[in-house]
Amino acid sequence: MENIIGWSILTIILVYLTYMAFTIKNETNVALNDGKSFEFGGLLFILPLWWSETFNSNERVIFERTDTRYDWKATFQKFEIDLKEKENLQNVFEKYALNEKLIFDEENVIIQVPKNIKSFHELNIEALRIEGTATQDNEHRIYIDILIFMNCGDIFIVESRSSILNGLLEGPFFEQMIANILRA
Repeated sequence: MENIIGWSILTIILVYLTYMAFTIKNETNVALNDGKSFEFGGLLFILPLWWSETFNSNERVIFERTDTRYDWKATFQKFEIDLKEKENLQNVFEKYALNEKLIFDEENVIIQVPKNIKSFHELNIEALRIEGTATQDNEHRIYIDILIFMNCGDIFIVESRSSILNGLLEGPFFEQMIANILRA
């Protein structure tokens, strides 16, 4: 009888773990299907329902997780820059990194050029994406995912910024959002 109870408990645990694995695997798709639309920079982004708008001005909108204590936020902003620098998104990124006092870890940074950001390439919108770990203000370790794009002659920056560990939690949802943009 002890073997039956032991095997039953083990079976229940394995079924539960399998269910949890499928739930986690499909979570980004559920967030995309159930998400809310957000228009920014002439594009339509699908945001997870749990991203709460915590700040809104003409030039910047910030979303955060208000249902948890995650050290994470997504910022959507229009970036003002000289006309001659608008021609090169790499220059925009460098200026932005200097303004924000960001020093990226060379071994942990991924840079995607416009042709590799499929959703933007398909819409014929120039974009640059930089993702990785960095130090801000010479003391704060962060995980940051920056998307810079030019649309209708203006420069826009969308970023996900968090502590190193919390970047793993919201990062997949941020990537899913970028991969599924539409024209507004």
